[in-house]
Amino acid sequence: MRIEFAMWANIQALSAAFIILASGILGSAVQFQRQWVAYYSIPISLLVIMIEYPRGKRIKGSNIPRPGQKHIAPIIQALGPIGRNYFIRFVMYLAFCVPLFFLLPTMLGGVCLFFACATYFTAALLGEQWRPIELGWGKGSEVVSQTKRVATSEAPSHAPPRAPSFKRAKYSSSSQDGLVEVERSPAAQATV
Repeated sequence: MRIEFAMWANIQALSAAFIILASGILGSAVQFQRQWVAYYSIPISLLVIMIEYPRGKRIKGSNIPRPGQKHIAPIIQALGPIGRNYFIRFVMYLAFCVPLFFLLPTMLGGVCLFFACATYFTAALLGEQWRPIELGWGKGSEVVSQTKRVATSEAPSHAPPRAPSFKRAKYSSSSQDGLVEVERSPAAQATV
């Protein structure tokens, strides 16, 4: 079984972009010596969010597209090798994260983006690249993904019978008049 590192890098980069956006807003609101880094981080985070929001198609198995992905995926596909090649994303995100280390609020987002870079580098070395999830037309004008649908059964109407833990005991084989004697375990005796 092969690990698809691109999925991990996608989640890491998207999370890092949200952290960078929040820290950029915080850094813009408070006076810092290098406040230009905070101003720089806001458009960079929005660009990373736009690039990372559409999920890529898995090599094996199925995945569910994110809501609204159908509108952004054609833009990423139109970028050509910039949107498709993970080595280019690695270099681009590495260049994006270097200035983030110069301001304290944006440093955490820079570290997260650096780890996403490392994961994208691993994905690029393994030959992975971004492919869009094909969308087909469902009932009416609803767009649905062409993924495997797993048959689900209905939930049971009631739970199976289980005795509470304090009533579970060893039953003896001797009985009088059809009644069964119960031997309590030491744990059950302690609760009585």
